[in-house]
Amino acid sequence: MRILALLCAFLLISTPSALAGGWAVTYVDPVPSIQPSVTHTVGYWVLQHGTHPFSGDLGGTGLRFKSGADSREFVGVALREPAHYAVTFSLPAGSYEVFGMQGVFPEHPLGTLTVPGTLLVKPVDPQMVRGTVDGPSPWQEIAPPLAKTAVSASPAPAAAVVPSEPSGKPLPVWIAGLVVAGAAGVFLLLRRRFRPNARR
Repeated sequence: MRILALLCAFLLISTPSALAGGWAVTYVDPVPSIQPSVTHTVGYWVLQHGTHPFSGDLGGTGLRFKSGADSREFVGVALREPAHYAVTFSLPAGSYEVFGMQGVFPEHPLGTLTVPGTLLVKPVDPQMVRGTVDGPSPWQEIAPPLAKTAVSASPAPAAAVVPSEPSGKPLPVWIAGLVVAGAAGVFLLLRRRFRPNARR
């Protein structure tokens, strides 16, 4: 029981605070080859839960490029489409970790950039893409790259596995019941055996 409690506590601690509703995902539009000391403009989207525009005051957004102790931030400007922004930047030659600055939300790691070169985008964690847009889509022809791939916040439960014979036919209900009961009995015996203060 102690191990189970510790496992549950670990899962709660390791679950991102995003699951409480406070997270966003940054998606970048196609990025051209980045050349050193040249001005580039890149479009990007900041979507709450990875699927929809934030309804409140998001605050400043942009891109941050980190190379060792050197960190360079470039603030974006809002475009016409909801949750769509553009940022202009210039970087010296080098290798950078790239982060999306998301206003009131924590930064989102986007990937790595080598200058000269292109941005290597890190795949978005599917757990960060949840929910759907309420009502009609806020976008028309110009839309974020993953706006139509939203994942339900409550995925359907997996189908129950029914024990079967080697032939593949389901076992009779009473035999399946015996199998389940036997497994439960073994679990209880092992639990009693390994409990520190179990009475014998």
